[in-house]
Amino acid sequence: MVKICTKCNEVSPGGFRCDTCGGVLIHTSDARAQNLPDAVWKQQRVDYGARRGMIVRFLAIFAGFFVMVIGVRNSVGFDRPWSFIGAGASLAAGVALWWVIYVAAGRAVRIWVLRRGQLQKRKLARALLARR
Repeated sequence: MVKICTKCNEVSPGGFRCDTCGGVLIHTSDARAQNLPDAVWKQQRVDYGARRGMIVRFLAIFAGFFVMVIGVRNSVGFDRPWSFIGAGASLAAGVALWWVIYVAAGRAVRIWVLRRGQLQKRKLARALLARR
């Protein structure tokens, strides 16, 4: 559980005392935490966003690998020139799937963390697809 230091406002992954200054750690739902500066809450969003991005990127590796393996396995049953073409296409599709999910996860985290409350829902897809 994420906790916040009452002295230095550092976000901590848990415990009773801050690793930096030794101050008392409180839960984010505590009444005392509501009066902390906005920078603390932004740091917490960055931490959560980084975790979400890591999980999605990790799943992208498995999704790309799954597409590659299943595609190559299914292409073995074709006649000779088509089996090579199918295997190559499935390898390319797996890498493309991994890349699309990897890039989308990075952009989604950036939007969720940095532009929270500033982006209207109807413009979210455009922001995800836009170049940096």
